[in-house]
Amino acid sequence: MFNLKNKLINKLVVLVLLSFISSSLSAEEDKNFKQVEATGRSVVIDGNIEVSRKRALEDALYLAALKGGADVNGFSAINSSTIINDQSVIRATNRVIDFKILNERQDKEFLSIKISAIVGGKKSSKNCTIKPINITFFKGSYINDSNIPSKLSRKIPKWYNTFFDIIGELPNVVSINHRHESLEKVLKSNINPSFDYSALVNGLPLIQSGNYSMVTEFKLSENDKDNSFSNYLLKISLKIFKGENFKLLTTKNYDLPIRYKIKSNFQFIRNISTLDIDNVDKKVNEHLMDVADSFLKEFNCRPLEGKLKVTKDGLSVDLGSKQGLKHKQMGLIKGINIKNSMLSNSSAIVHTSKIFENHSILLPLNDNINISTLNNLIVEFTE
Repeated sequence: MFNLKNKLINKLVVLVLLSFISSSLSAEEDKNFKQVEATGRSVVIDGNIEVSRKRALEDALYLAALKGGADVNGFSAINSSTIINDQSVIRATNRVIDFKILNERQDKEFLSIKISAIVGGKKSSKNCTIKPINITFFKGSYINDSNIPSKLSRKIPKWYNTFFDIIGELPNVVSINHRHESLEKVLKSNINPSFDYSALVNGLPLIQSGNYSMVTEFKLSENDKDNSFSNYLLKISLKIFKGENFKLLTTKNYDLPIRYKIKSNFQFIRNISTLDIDNVDKKVNEHLMDVADSFLKEFNCRPLEGKLKVTKDGLSVDLGSKQGLKHKQMGLIKGINIKNSMLSNSSAIVHTSKIFENHSILLPLNDNINISTLNNLIVEFTE
């Protein structure tokens, strides 16, 4: 009976330790991809090196996945104070994204293969971290309905300009003011700038591939949802474009209801119930701060994505230090087909080797990948 208790205590301690290690690895996996090394081994049977090599590589890939994180489960069947069945199941919680063979060695009837691998899970690719945001403001608009009280309508230009000041003062935002220029006109000028007098004289705004542009609209209109009050609705619309081709990335809408005064046939009641314009102004400014925070979170939680291009310098991406790319930062490329790969997924890992202001040179982890097959694909960088 004493031996049985010792066995059960030892088993419990092992499971607790394994669970602790697993949870620690899983927590680490949530932060980023992980680069690990693992060695797989197999027995050479009947001199068949190719089969043994495949088994050793499969063993190495499994061990690498386990190093990224594991779930440990187990059970024991006890009969008459005796353990008659003791089972433990260890399952990798991450997958191997990409790998390369570091060395291969045969020692008599044994074959070993050592690999360097990138392991990670679904949460590894996207993290909300502060990164530089380069954004150009283009001409927007502010409008209000004709039935808006004059005190409110006079505030629209002020709120509109205040919003740009708030965005421009965000700590990781670099803003460029082209609010006197229409984006539609810039797009037409880009088609053939030689026929545009303004483009010839003033030049066109330079938007890099990894940068953004924004067109903003403020609209104040009457809101009749509450019959007892005169209600108004401030609608803020942000159109965000990416890159020099001004691809529409997203449109964000933010509404703020404003309850202004009680509807009444008596002038006195209308006067005393009218909200002080300074209080309205304060409420709108608080709303603008919330919009700015939401705007910032939207970009910080958006992963850095760039387009790959094969150049004379190697594999280039249209992102650089100005967009927040760092040395040796890893990126994931999907949608490729690697011949003779042991992995069932079609993805590869690259890392930055040279970083410039608005572009970088990348190297694949797997030396066997032909970089010409990566041309025009999209790479998503981990944080």
